[in-house]
Amino acid sequence: MSTSPSPTTVPEARARIDEINERVVELLAERQAIVDALCELKADADRTVRDPEREAELLAHVRAVADEAGLPPTLAETLFEEILAHSVERQRRQRADGAAGPSAEESSAEELSAEEPAEKATGAVSTCGAQAQAG
Repeated sequence: MSTSPSPTTVPEARARIDEINERVVELLAERQAIVDALCELKADADRTVRDPEREAELLAHVRAVADEAGLPPTLAETLFEEILAHSVERQRRQRADGAAGPSAEESSAEELSAEEPAEKATGAVSTCGAQAQAG
């Protein structure tokens, strides 16, 4: 993957690790911004926050990529399960924070499951991406 020569000293190795860590954090921040946009798109399309089929596909893909890269697939899967959990919770908070509360008609029409209580909250469209710097 990397074309840079292997580090030859402990400080050099640590400096390279620090650089990689910064890139990972920057990529996670970029991913989070896309999650915020996705939250709005899902709200506009009246879709739930969670998509178990998509999550399973993502985890299978991550495992395969990790295996090809020589990384233990279980490590990659564990990391991405945590990333997914954070993304789901972030979208739920955004929808809940943006919801003024469903009307009586909406309340009776929407059966919210215990697993996904805030997913169908209404009125959150404009707030899904508004908390890009939060949590």
